[in-house]
Amino acid sequence: MGSVSRMVIFPLYVNVSEGEWLSDMRKKDSTMQVLHKEGMRSETLTWPFLIHCIWLGVMGIDASSWTAEVPSSVSGLQGSCIVIPCSFNYPEPEEKPSKFTGIWFKDTHDTIYHPDSSNIIKDYRGRTELVGDLWQKNCSLRIDPLHHSDKGPFTFRIEMEDHNKYSYKEDTVSIAVSSSSKPPSLSVMEEVKVGVELSASCSVSHSCPSDSPLLTWSHSGTPSVQSQQLTNGQWKVSSSLTFTPSITDHNQSLVCTAAYRGGKTVKRSKTLNVKYAPVDVKVEEVSSVKEGDSVELRCSSDSNPAAHSYRWQNSRGPLPTTGPTITLENVTRLTEALYCTAINTEGQGHSSSLKLNVEYPPEIKVGSACTSDISMVTCLCIVDSEPPATVEWSLPDGPLPNRPSTRVERHGSITMVTLQRALGFSETVHCHASNTQGNATLSFTVSTNDKKLMLYVSIGIAALVVVVILIPMSACLLNKKGRRSRSDQPVTSKQNVDTAKGAFSHPSPSRKEQKDASSEIHTNYYTNDHLYGNMEAEEDGDPYECVGGDDAVYANM
Repeated sequence: MGSVSRMVIFPLYVNVSEGEWLSDMRKKDSTMQVLHKEGMRSETLTWPFLIHCIWLGVMGIDASSWTAEVPSSVSGLQGSCIVIPCSFNYPEPEEKPSKFTGIWFKDTHDTIYHPDSSNIIKDYRGRTELVGDLWQKNCSLRIDPLHHSDKGPFTFRIEMEDHNKYSYKEDTVSIAVSSSSKPPSLSVMEEVKVGVELSASCSVSHSCPSDSPLLTWSHSGTPSVQSQQLTNGQWKVSSSLTFTPSITDHNQSLVCTAAYRGGKTVKRSKTLNVKYAPVDVKVEEVSSVKEGDSVELRCSSDSNPAAHSYRWQNSRGPLPTTGPTITLENVTRLTEALYCTAINTEGQGHSSSLKLNVEYPPEIKVGSACTSDISMVTCLCIVDSEPPATVEWSLPDGPLPNRPSTRVERHGSITMVTLQRALGFSETVHCHASNTQGNATLSFTVSTNDKKLMLYVSIGIAALVVVVILIPMSACLLNKKGRRSRSDQPVTSKQNVDTAKGAFSHPSPSRKEQKDASSEIHTNYYTNDHLYGNMEAEEDGDPYECVGGDDAVYANM
């Protein structure tokens, strides 16, 4: 066998206290040659290497325990904050260090964090904070606000007072800075039922646990928010919304909005599919239909899913059809009202009843007539029509104008028109009714017997008036006769005259007495004239003396 010659190179990765001098030593003396020639072995070891081995044995330092855990990359939103998660480890010394100093570098030489802010480069001064507890081996760094230039790479260095110092140059982290965030994720059931409680969930990831995005909903309800830490420096905030959907929520968007500090917002929406039974069920009304025509009616409704069957009914019961339309033949003004029922998988709904607007020509109803009283004639014309008719009065020689004496009343399809005129204005009057469907006319005759009766009544009233006037005149004449009979008696003294005047002051004689007094007047009229010459004249007239004096009365006797 031929001789074999090998050279083995041992790289050294040791970082010690100030002693990063080992790195230079490694470059100068880092080889050991082992030569094997025909069973002979020779080894050449450098003195520095031997010294280093002795030092490691004395100090008891394990180089593999200098480790740091950081994500290789984290994502952050420009203008928000970012926390770089970091943990580190170091060889445990015999005596616990009295002080730790954590330092962060950018590109291994620019200090972006140091307890002494004067050591921090200007661009990062006031924006960085060590949020981890070094005593707990937590070296997490917060950058707030995050700039677009904060991309890294970044490294951490630990310094322990009176002990070793170490830079974790192999464990670097970079930042992916974005100007906009991803929309939140939104989860909600695809199909929901009206009135049944529903829960929707919305979540978004972020890099700033101290100022997480605010999640809001477009729908009212009861929200609950939770936050959890993810890997690679990310956190997730979630919001759950519980609400009861209504009919108005169908086909509406449920929107979740994430608002970041600085006013940036992102949204995610989903359209709600709410199932509900038919509502707003109605029979679509036709404007009008002529009497005797056919008409097609349609039942409409609002439902999800759409109605799959229908029922039609009137007051007498169900009608023989299950479709959304129904045809009625030969409709009349007496056609009954009807309604429909719409049915789907969620339930059913009923419409209100519909009465067709059937149009027909005027018909003058029974009860239309003319009547008369003492001085007036009243005519009533009752018309049934749809649409309501226009009613006019006329005489044989022409139309009558609508004066205040004409009154019109309408009650549904019934029109009532009343005419009043003086008695004897005409023996015949006509009622004319017309609408878009036709017209009708009816003639009224004022009864002659009624006119004669009115004449007789008028004559009787006149006679009664004459009698009422004659009765006071007769009484007056009788009083005059009584006074003259008393005045014909002889009066011998003034006392007798006064006595006679007193008798006249209470004139209440009976008919017999009046008759006797009258006969006395005729007997003594000429024989007692000489007595009047001796009587004193009365100053005042008799209160019972009739107007016109005795001469006028006796002149007519």
